[in-house]
Amino acid sequence: MNSELPLSKKRKTAADRHPLAIAFGLYLKNVRKAQDKSQIELAFDASVDRTYISLLERGLSAPSLLVLNVLAKSLNCTMTDLISGFESQWVKQDRRKTRSIKRRVNESTLELHERPQGSRRSPLR
Repeated sequence: MNSELPLSKKRKTAADRHPLAIAFGLYLKNVRKAQDKSQIELAFDASVDRTYISLLERGLSAPSLLVLNVLAKSLNCTMTDLISGFESQWVKQDRRKTRSIKRRVNESTLELHERPQGSRRSPLR
């Protein structure tokens, strides 16, 4: 029996995040903090779960139009303000260069490096 999860059940990782979702999440977090609201307060005002607000801010989820509308009302702005502010941040982020991410070395790469047997050196290098 196959032990892998179906594609719809896989957990998203940092590498799966779309740059648009990341930019929107950062903008949402900045607006929320500017209004001195916690994630719990925003979630309560928008009638969504706090974990969903967290997923949005980390770029692991993208909001629907209905959620955008509710978020905008809870942040005392219009959907147009929310999206236009996000678009200006997207342009700034798009111009920045992406940083390289340090990734775990796979086993085939480890075989290339001759290490003495019994070495306790971490494979994260």
